[in-house]
Amino acid sequence: MIYLGFLALVLLTAAVAAVTLLGARRAAVAAGDSDSDSQSFVGGVLNALFTVVLAFYIVFAWQNGDDVEKAAQQEVNALSDVHWQVAAVPAEQATALRSLAEQYAARVAEHEWPSLDQGRPDAQVDRLIDGMRAEAIALPADAEVLKSAREQVLTDLRQIDEAHRERVDISTDDQRFNLVLLAGSVLGAVLMIAFPLLVGLSARPANVATMVLLTLTLGFTIYLSVQLMHPLHGPFGVDADAFRMFLESLPAGSSPAE
Repeated sequence: MIYLGFLALVLLTAAVAAVTLLGARRAAVAAGDSDSDSQSFVGGVLNALFTVVLAFYIVFAWQNGDDVEKAAQQEVNALSDVHWQVAAVPAEQATALRSLAEQYAARVAEHEWPSLDQGRPDAQVDRLIDGMRAEAIALPADAEVLKSAREQVLTDLRQIDEAHRERVDISTDDQRFNLVLLAGSVLGAVLMIAFPLLVGLSARPANVATMVLLTLTLGFTIYLSVQLMHPLHGPFGVDADAFRMFLESLPAGSSPAE
């Protein structure tokens, strides 16, 4: 896919260079009769509109990936706290909660993350949260230490649930607003390339080089902008390393049950 994108960019650049040379034959351009002041004004307006729309798109699209990363980190922090808070509770219940926490991290990293990248949530993750909550509610609270541990675990689970829902909502959102901004950015890039070709340019090497550079720059910018639409993959995608690092940080011999 990346190679096809670069191939399309090279072909587009070659086509723009050819059109620039052919457009130089226009009589108005050759004679110097074109209205350069009006053309400069219109070109400046197009440039400003393109820049504004692209800037808004980048901010909103980048924010999606940043929000996913923050939500994932909140989940991991709460999972880690659950894992250590249960040290004060009876061994059997502590083992059950720790096992569910490890299963949760493994499930997210290996199954839910690629599933969300396809726009599909993983119901098994919700069931694991419900299982941890049920185990936490069943923890004894007949001593101050046990009561404190139980309350903290329930607080952590609430944070896990909220962060998980936020991460899923962002990952599966249709991003209609961002799509509109992206379409506006693409249209603006096309107009910025097409406008000088329509008004005509002379065949000077500097003009041809300028159009080639403009096409390459705008084409690469739009390519990167499209990649921003995918918060879970691509050059700007957020990965599940936080959950894998949590599993790797656990004491030796501790592994998620399947």
